[in-house]
Amino acid sequence: MKKVPESITCKYTFSAMGGHFYLKCFPQSFISRNEIQCIFKQAEKEVKRIETKFTEFHDSPFNKINDNAGIKPVIVDHEIFSLIKKAQSISAKSKGIFDITTSSFLRPWRLAQKEKRELKQQEIDYFKSFIDFKKIQLNEKEQSIFLPYEDMRIGLGGIGKGYAVDQIFNLLQKAGIYNFYINGSGDIRVHSHHKAPRKWRVGIRNPLSRDPSKSVGLIQVSNHAVATSGGYVQYNKLTKNKNDHHIISKHENNDRIISATVIAETSIESDTQATILMNMNLDDGLDYSKNENLASILITQNGNVRVSDKAYSLLSI
Repeated sequence: MKKVPESITCKYTFSAMGGHFYLKCFPQSFISRNEIQCIFKQAEKEVKRIETKFTEFHDSPFNKINDNAGIKPVIVDHEIFSLIKKAQSISAKSKGIFDITTSSFLRPWRLAQKEKRELKQQEIDYFKSFIDFKKIQLNEKEQSIFLPYEDMRIGLGGIGKGYAVDQIFNLLQKAGIYNFYINGSGDIRVHSHHKAPRKWRVGIRNPLSRDPSKSVGLIQVSNHAVATSGGYVQYNKLTKNKNDHHIISKHENNDRIISATVIAETSIESDTQATILMNMNLDDGLDYSKNENLASILITQNGNVRVSDKAYSLLSI
């Protein structure tokens, strides 16, 4: 099969969840380009629906849980309950490295950034004391969620984008579209027809380079999700320390990973597992990848690159 010119692929971009989403697919034999664009617009509406429903930054069905922290349980719908329950499962498996109660600290931390001040150690200790996913009270029978402390908060920043990408994937697949690519601000998921002539190629950015176009290699995938969590994405603007990750954790590591890429079946898995690995040292990250059977590529602050056994078959330099 001849390579399809890039100029005739169907593309669509939109802004949501604090970033940009990019959709692309190759020509389909049974559907017009206009129809594909209409389906892409439906995907945009779905992402914005998710963003509106799950935001913690203004009034939303999800944020009612935070608004009633220390006051009363909040009855939620099946979608909200299921996603929080999923997050709890991931937290338990990672022994708290992934934790949606991190927002208990992130909220005052962001406020301090806005006010151009540093949090006092007493404040840091106080707000971090609420980071504990086990304290979230889920009632299956009533389908309610309760945060027992007034200053405790939850946020889905570590899982929401992956969830949105997966929802787009399901929408496009249900519409019968194939050979498509979804990039939600770095959370990537692709689909390939079984007769597709080649795999999709996804570059891994070099975290040690200031040039965002520089990569350390390419991952070739057919029907997978890929996510990279990296210390180069954002650093602590309060301390100006580029070794402070954009992921806030109670765990401190010496041999710190500055880039973790995970290839998985879903974007929720690739996104959350990359976040988890970013909070481990190299040895722990490799052990965790082996135990969880993850396809991962890990890069440390001294430039050490390690590839898990499962990832070798997908990596092309």
